[in-house]
Amino acid sequence: MRRPRLLYLTSAFPYGRGDTFFGPEARELVRQGVDLRVIPMRPRGLLTVADAKTWTVRKPLLDLAIARAALIETVRSPRTVASALRLLLRRPEPDVLVRNLAAFPKALWIAHEARRWGADHIHAHWAGPPSTAALVASRISGVPWSFTAHFADIAANNLLEEKSASAAFCRFIARSMMELARQTAPKCDESRWVLLHLGVDVSETYRIPGELNSPAVLLTAARFDVEKRHGTLVEATRRLVDEGFDVQVWLAGAGPLKEQVERQVHGRGLEHVIRFLGFVMPEQLLEWLSTGLIDLVVLPSDAEGIPVSLMEALSHGIPAVACDAGGVTELLGDGCGEVVPIGDPDALASAIAGLLSSPERRASLAQRGRERMEREFAVEPLVEQLRDLLGFGAGAEAADAQPAAARHADSSATGL
Repeated sequence: MRRPRLLYLTSAFPYGRGDTFFGPEARELVRQGVDLRVIPMRPRGLLTVADAKTWTVRKPLLDLAIARAALIETVRSPRTVASALRLLLRRPEPDVLVRNLAAFPKALWIAHEARRWGADHIHAHWAGPPSTAALVASRISGVPWSFTAHFADIAANNLLEEKSASAAFCRFIARSMMELARQTAPKCDESRWVLLHLGVDVSETYRIPGELNSPAVLLTAARFDVEKRHGTLVEATRRLVDEGFDVQVWLAGAGPLKEQVERQVHGRGLEHVIRFLGFVMPEQLLEWLSTGLIDLVVLPSDAEGIPVSLMEALSHGIPAVACDAGGVTELLGDGCGEVVPIGDPDALASAIAGLLSSPERRASLAQRGRERMEREFAVEPLVEQLRDLLGFGAGAEAADAQPAAARHADSSATGL
């Protein structure tokens, strides 16, 4: 039986600092028998998910091989290529159009390689350029496609209506993200929309919160951007210190606003309390969570899908506090965590203080959060559902059926 073959388009994963949270899903797809080929559209930065390198085809947006393949596809199917190009021109907004046009040659190369490799499906993470490339590659190659929408990519409205009408399915990671898509592109055909969370590894064992570290350690793992609202946490920390709480706040991440937050920390006299750790590899963060170094995970953001940093905390029995943004309440609601209003340092400080003061409350949140992770966010059953959507479910015998584009395959087909 031939293993089902999936092209998995990303923005940068497994490179750079932005898409590291796709790692558990990609690994689980491979473990469950899918022949995976990851194609990052713009593989910038260092390799940050090392084990994904063996499944990954690293190509820039444009090189000689991509240009050659694009020319071959254009000569082979000029009308289809022209039709795909016209589709991109439906969104004339400069920021969307430029990004889509930049991805167009690589999309043609992906179509070429999908046919050569005998791909059964193309799946893209992000509703922006990666899914644009998947849509174009599908049109050219005949291979079915789908995409996962997250958050900011939905708000950008990059051909959402056209993608909803074309994809085999459109996956949203949270109910609130589906509602955002309805507001952003109200004419979308929702018949192919599905809710399927992004999963994380749920370890077999986890720690019931006990005595706090001394000082208690609060972790925020987030890029220094406007929407992450690190300043709210800084002000909440000032209140906690003034109330006599012995805490240390670890800020893991990089980004354009780091220096601004550092100045705020200095201005509030918190240099001895708040530590700037820079970008921290995912494996290191998970080790901290699993070994009891972290007492609480805090996320003051005002814009989220369902944050993986919170999911990983709950998986390891670490209580979480976050602002009511995006899909946060879908994760932390019903007693699985503390949810506070956006931009309210007093409410954030009060929630943290309540947890630091109550081991019973910490234990309750940890237990409920862990149960939710096992029930709704464990990567293994979620990938089983994804495989079903892809047509790769248990019992699907790829060896007995040609891949969708086999009738177009080159006689000299080779692997990627």
